[in-house]
Amino acid sequence: DARYDFIGNTDSVFYFHSDLGAPRGRIIAIDINNPARENWREILPQTDDVIDYVALINNHFVVAYMHDVHHQLKIYNLDGAFVRKIPLPTLGTVGGLSGKQYDTEMFFSFTSFLFPGTSYRYDFLNQQLTTVHKPEIDFDPSHYETKQVFYHSSAVRRPRAEDGTRIPMFITHKKGLKLDGNNPTLLYGYGGFNISIKPSFSVSVLNWLEQGGVYAVANLRGGGEYGEAWHQAGMLDKKQNVFDDFIAAAEWLIENKYTNPNKLAIRGGSNGG
Repeated sequence: DARYDFIGNTDSVFYFHSDLGAPRGRIIAIDINNPARENWREILPQTDDVIDYVALINNHFVVAYMHDVHHQLKIYNLDGAFVRKIPLPTLGTVGGLSGKQYDTEMFFSFTSFLFPGTSYRYDFLNQQLTTVHKPEIDFDPSHYETKQVFYHSSAVRRPRAEDGTRIPMFITHKKGLKLDGNNPTLLYGYGGFNISIKPSFSVSVLNWLEQGGVYAVANLRGGGEYGEAWHQAGMLDKKQNVFDDFIAAAEWLIENKYTNPNKLAIRGGSNGG
């Protein structure tokens, strides 16, 4: 009835990332010499943010939390005490945490809408983050901006009614954009199968931005952005919520003068199609 992802162990104590009683995730410790459930210990309790993944590196837990659909990297001692937060370049997505339990360094990748996939090295001893590899692209991200907005979903079956759910949306465009309701805008959504649509870099999106387009990504219910409850709120008999969320995103972009119905395009694939 629950997920148990093995993180690592110290002697007989095994650590797991689990959603048992915690749909957004927590870390528990099980001593295999006393494995009965009543002896399990909670190391990191569930928070408002989703634990995307955990690694045991430098004898610390490195936790990638998903906070409003962008990652935060935090380090904890094995007893669950917070040590520090690793600063990231911007709102974006961490991937591929790599390192061993007793290493003094780790490696990971980072990407965002305006940030191509870049490899980093983090030194636990001096707490320094350095770039290992960054793709060479003829593109200056300082000419563009990404912002995150929040809107309330509207129930199309009850015109203009709001169901109160707060939906996040990323919007990327050239700096100095005129909000005159006349910008070509591409709205993307997915909303299914517990899949979180996090910030990532795309050359095709870059081409759109260079031509003056606006790119919007709405994080619809049905995905995994806020845990299992968010997933279930967009499936089966609640599938209509996904469509309502997407329509409300389009309405928000129009009402806030990013675009108009004649210049708004929508995009999705697979479940989002």
